[in-house]
Amino acid sequence: MTEKSTFKRKPSRPSQITKLDPAIKQAVDTAVREGRATIDEIVLLVDQLGGEASRSSVGRYVKNARERMEDYRQATQVAAVWVDKLGKEPEGDVGRMLLEMLRVVAFKTIGDLETASPEDLMFLGKALKDFAGADKLAVDKAFALRKLIAVEAAKVAADVTKTVKKAGLTDETIEMIRSKILGIPEAKKQ
Repeated sequence: MTEKSTFKRKPSRPSQITKLDPAIKQAVDTAVREGRATIDEIVLLVDQLGGEASRSSVGRYVKNARERMEDYRQATQVAAVWVDKLGKEPEGDVGRMLLEMLRVVAFKTIGDLETASPEDLMFLGKALKDFAGADKLAVDKAFALRKLIAVEAAKVAADVTKTVKKAGLTDETIEMIRSKILGIPEAKKQ
């Protein structure tokens, strides 16, 4: 038994449905999305609206549209799980992974670029720009947090240094304690 390939062959030519008047294509898309119309009913709908499409082209279009909707549904479910996890750990690796997953969903949603409208490509470009902005925001936030922690650690180290000097500890011991607080590895003695 052979394993089903996840590679989707790019159509050699555009679907008859994508060549239809935009209003007719919109009606077909609505019928497919609602899932209540059969292939024959969609063919009849195209004919009634003044378009022309064969039963086999409608069948292929419906099959491809349902596959894309299923991909989207699965991606949405996975994203919901990760968004829940992100809510519990917003600063962790999950946040960065979620951004990567959203990039994948954006590319999968567009599907074949030859059937994508200029608006689809514009939205994809804007989404990618927003993802890049989110990445930068996450990096800036992590940097600011580290800087804040370093400032706080320096304050604590200064307070501890004053306190232990009063207690009579040696300069070497004080420096060791200070470096531990600041997270600085001790210099090796030679």
